[in-house]
Amino acid sequence: MPEIIMIEQNQDIINYINMLNLPISPALRNHMVNMISGIVTTEGNKTISAIYEKLTCNRDRSSGSRFLGEYNWSNEYVDHKRITHSLKEIRKNVKEGTVGFLIIDDSLSKKDKSTKNIEGLEYHNSYSDGNKPMWSHCVVTSHYKISDYSMPLNFKLYLREQFFGKKAKKLFKNKQQLAVQLIDEFLPVTEVTYLLIDAWYTSGKMMLHALSKGYHTIGRIKPNRVIYPAGIKTNVKEFSKLVSKEETRPVTVGDQTYYVYRYEGKINDLENTVILFSWSKKDLSDGPVFIISTDVSLTTSRIIEYYLKRWDIEVSYRYHKTGLGFDEYQVESLTSIKRFWSMVFMTYTFLKLFRASNKRTLKLETIGDTIGYFRKQYLVSIVKFVFACAENGMDIDTTFSKLGIAA
Repeated sequence: MPEIIMIEQNQDIINYINMLNLPISPALRNHMVNMISGIVTTEGNKTISAIYEKLTCNRDRSSGSRFLGEYNWSNEYVDHKRITHSLKEIRKNVKEGTVGFLIIDDSLSKKDKSTKNIEGLEYHNSYSDGNKPMWSHCVVTSHYKISDYSMPLNFKLYLREQFFGKKAKKLFKNKQQLAVQLIDEFLPVTEVTYLLIDAWYTSGKMMLHALSKGYHTIGRIKPNRVIYPAGIKTNVKEFSKLVSKEETRPVTVGDQTYYVYRYEGKINDLENTVILFSWSKKDLSDGPVFIISTDVSLTTSRIIEYYLKRWDIEVSYRYHKTGLGFDEYQVESLTSIKRFWSMVFMTYTFLKLFRASNKRTLKLETIGDTIGYFRKQYLVSIVKFVFACAENGMDIDTTFSKLGIAA
């Protein structure tokens, strides 16, 4: 009787891995297929054991752990091939004059305080937790928004200077330096690209570097940012107190109206920029948001419209964490962790490209819909597996055992 050890894998995932043309063995390629399939179809906590039990009936956690920690492959090269393939697919489907957006931000991968053996964990301040220090990894990532495409690009793990010990001077990079690396790696598919960043990254050095690459910056700035209205040195917070509601004008983007004062002039490091002082309430009773643009030719409404596209990276973080298990690793070495993140990024990229190609025929409105589609396909593969077991004369208890569930 033939030995049946594996549920049939999804052909769309297999095809995607093959299109990357990775110079790896069939065994490693199969591990990648298993990992992506498991990340998509596993509901609840996505530990390595849960992922592998989902689709490889007679394998245990150690198989996945060896793939992440011991086998000979480079996640940096895999990420490069994934990104190159993504941009090639986008280039085929986007008109040349389309404006693109390179979005850079950072996110915390929080862990329980008991996880002392996981390499690289540190306390990082979490804005979403009231700026409290959280036991976590901090990851700086890049994202590309253009036309109907919104794709994750790359990630860089931020490690504290003390992590590197005596090699800190050579190896340590702060978050802005990691962001610069992500900018330098990026190859846009059209001529016009804007860099979208939050207040942590809108330094003069960062914006000048983006300009050297041909990218204007639009981003939020901190309230202490120095400006020179009429040649007088002040900061945006203090100046905003002098702005009357009659000096603002309503700007509607989508279904939201903002009340905006526009400043154009010098800041430290840049001779001419636009800074928008934006309130949500007509009477200016709420605190303003300060948005900078190095492209002074843009209208006020266009600056706000473009800046709001930065939200795509926040949506990406949410799906990475709540849908694909980005935070749920239990491996301990940085090599294994980075490889796991590489597989999560690959999974998200696959889902995005699949949705873009099939959203009309399969009615896939969101990534959540796309995940749901593949989970239904997984149920189909379960039925086929059970049928194959029956055809091979396998009794029900043995079939349940193969599926890793109790009778």
